[in-house]
Amino acid sequence: MAATFEFVEDNGTQTGSPLKGTTRTAARTERNYKNIDDSTTAYSSSPIVAGNNSFTKYQAGHFTGSFNQILNGKWSAHTAPAGALATGLTLHGKVTSTYSTPATTADSGISSPTDFTTAVAIGSGQTVNFSTTGPEGASPTATLGAAGYTQFLAAQLQTTVSAAPGDMATITETLQYDEN
Repeated sequence: MAATFEFVEDNGTQTGSPLKGTTRTAARTERNYKNIDDSTTAYSSSPIVAGNNSFTKYQAGHFTGSFNQILNGKWSAHTAPAGALATGLTLHGKVTSTYSTPATTADSGISSPTDFTTAVAIGSGQTVNFSTTGPEGASPTATLGAAGYTQFLAAQLQTTVSAAPGDMATITETLQYDEN
C-alpha cells in the first residue's frame, strides 16, 4: 500500500502544548495569501492592500495509510514559474515546528526566514522533518514510519506600495518526499 497525502492548515490563536492553531482544516488544495487568518474565506473577499502583508499561513503535510517509511522531505514556497515575483511582492517562508498566532506584521512567527521571492528549485529547498503527533510535534525526525505530519511550512506574502493591484501570478509551492 502507499501513503495517502493531504495538506492541512492551522489558523487562529495559538493553543495547547506544544502550540498549534485553534483550527486545523484538512484537505487544503491551495495556499491563498490574504488579509484574514482562515483557510476558507475567498482571497478576493480579503485582499491584501498594497503596502501591507498577508497573514502568515501555517500548512503541513499529513500522511495516513499503510507505508514503510516517508523520508527525504524538502520544501520550497515557490518553485515555478522560474524567476521572481512581480515588483512590490516578497515571499518569505520557513520550515518550523513552532506555531505563532498568525499576524500581518512582517515575518510574523517566521524567525530567520528564507526569501522565496525568486523561485527556489526543490533540490535547494528547506529540509522537512516529520512527527506522528502533529506539525507542532516535539523532536521531529528525518523519517516517518506511521501516520503523521511534516513540520509546519510557514509563509507570508509581503507587499510594498509599488505592488500592482489585482491578483498576483500563480506560483507553485512544492513539498517533495520519498516513500518506501
